[in-house]
Amino acid sequence: MHVVSLEEIIRRYVVLGKLSPKGFHQVKCAKCNDYKERGGFKFEGEVVVYKCFNCSTATKYDPSTTRHAISPKFKEVLVAFGIPEAEIDRSVGFNFFKPSQEVAITQLDQKKTFPTQEVPLPINAVSVTSGSSPWCEVAEAYLTSRMIKSSDYPFFVSEGKYEGRLLIPYYFRDKIVYWQGRSMDDSVAPRYKNPTVEKDNIFFNMDELYRYTDDPLFVVEGPLDAISIGKQAIALLGSTLTEFKREELRKTGKRRQIVFVIDKNKNGKLLALDAINEGWSITCFPDNVEDANDALQKYGKLWLTSWVSSSAKSGFSGKLQAEMSCK
Repeated sequence: MHVVSLEEIIRRYVVLGKLSPKGFHQVKCAKCNDYKERGGFKFEGEVVVYKCFNCSTATKYDPSTTRHAISPKFKEVLVAFGIPEAEIDRSVGFNFFKPSQEVAITQLDQKKTFPTQEVPLPINAVSVTSGSSPWCEVAEAYLTSRMIKSSDYPFFVSEGKYEGRLLIPYYFRDKIVYWQGRSMDDSVAPRYKNPTVEKDNIFFNMDELYRYTDDPLFVVEGPLDAISIGKQAIALLGSTLTEFKREELRKTGKRRQIVFVIDKNKNGKLLALDAINEGWSITCFPDNVEDANDALQKYGKLWLTSWVSSSAKSGFSGKLQAEMSCK
């Protein structure tokens, strides 16, 4: 049975702020309900520290010295932040559970957690910008046709099983946690060849989801659309929201506007209505534009970024936009 780390539990339930020079993720203290972000969590391997510079709460979890037990003071802090006691116990008290509790633990463990395993690219993958493979020139031409520069993102190519495909790595916390091999010939099926890795808990450009900022977050279906918009965009890997992705977007939506940039098709319409029901905004392109990359090709970067920022709608207006724009 997988036992998630205390850091994973905290990141799941707490909206962490910007990183201080001393390595603390700043938060508003749930113990004293301070109006400023003067509390903070610090993660150092398995060690987790919490401090509040308003109410002077200070506590630490270090499994090497506490035999994986958590202090009542630290548990009190975590509960104050809305973390269920069962989740805390699952992380730090597994060795102390009674057999009668095992069913409940197993049920909790079904919830998706953050991707932690690094997924290597194909063994013969090379960077597009290196020019060391005949496929690099093909990839350069393909990206140029999409109005994307090879320097915009660390793209790769490969030979053998994945030749003729643009390899797009998905990074999270400086690790490749997923990748996609997209055919550079639209007549070739399947369009994507991907590693056999769980993807329900993965976004493209996932670190942006947790960046401390008030900037809007733009959500698209595929990575090339996200790259077309820029660093404020993430991709879902499709047109449906898994429960993990929905929960993470809800957390992010507490501090920044969520805007879904919708593909103009049936699946895009369903995604738009789902997003609106969650209270998020959507934006659809004019009739002659299908998606973000199509907009980049036809009107350029300045028009694209201006459009997605200025045309977002929610509620009834958003539903009307989705009904009128998506076929």
